[in-house]
Amino acid sequence: MPAPLAALLLALGGGAAPAPDIDCVAGLCIDQPFDPATAGDGWQVADWPDPKLCTQVSGGRLPAGAGMMLLDGRIARFEVGLPYGGDATSEAPFGLRPGMSLAEAGALLPDADVEPQLHKYAWPPGLYFIWRDPARDRAVRIEVPDGVVETILWGRAQAVGFSEGCA
Repeated sequence: MPAPLAALLLALGGGAAPAPDIDCVAGLCIDQPFDPATAGDGWQVADWPDPKLCTQVSGGRLPAGAGMMLLDGRIARFEVGLPYGGDATSEAPFGLRPGMSLAEAGALLPDADVEPQLHKYAWPPGLYFIWRDPARDRAVRIEVPDGVVETILWGRAQAVGFSEGCA
């Protein structure tokens, strides 16, 4: 689906949703220091080259199917998605959920500040839709590789923009 058509779908379906509070999940908050080694049982840490600088964490007290990215020892973003075991019950900002259609997601996103982009790996027809709140350095990105929301990332704008680790 061409990006202008996707933008039109979102413009026709988007609501006037207020900026969500996207800072915390399960008592864990963006910019909070976090050390998986001292956080208790049940945390899984991705085997990335420099986990002190950048890594992915799941398990612990996060909801099933959720993960978070750590940058410099602080929580930078949260994510839910079908690849992480998330499903239609894994809710993200604006009421978005993995597995919903592009039309359903478009109806939940706000009318303004949403930018469509071509999916880095699944084009065509894959797309990203990114909502930004520059005043708070926050963003939400939904990944729609084939007409269905696969992954939702939210938190610090820079971290939400990363697709491969911390790049």
